[in-house]
Amino acid sequence: MHYLAGNGRLAEVSLPQAPANGLGSVPPPIRIAQRMKLEPSQLEGVIRRMQSDKDHCLLLALPCGRDPLDVHTQTRALKSGFINYLQQKQAAGIINVARPGSTQPSYVLHIFPPCDFAQEHLARVSPDLLDSAADSGHLMVVVASV
Repeated sequence: MHYLAGNGRLAEVSLPQAPANGLGSVPPPIRIAQRMKLEPSQLEGVIRRMQSDKDHCLLLALPCGRDPLDVHTQTRALKSGFINYLQQKQAAGIINVARPGSTQPSYVLHIFPPCDFAQEHLARVSPDLLDSAADSGHLMVVVASV
């Protein structure tokens, strides 16, 4: 994921970290638990959270890999596993994240497929990156505290 705007600390504390047991460690998976329709009434809450840089973090998830074949495999997996599903449902994924040792959500992650809402925000904060990411699969991630 690439940091684009807002409070980067929110991403550090809300996203799972790879175990400190050496190179090649993979962080635990995060699971989309809910969907949010990409409708103006639903998007208003996300827009409100994005008003203040200290209250949100905007990230761009892009496929990566060790070589071009690996990048191609990751791109295909991202498109078939997430992007196509969310676009078909015309929805964003929602993930509630609790602080370690707590069961109450402390952070909410909104995962947006390429859509008008995501394109508008990405074009505003990072037009060059958006242009280069247009052909590959990508997801816009908004992290906010609850």
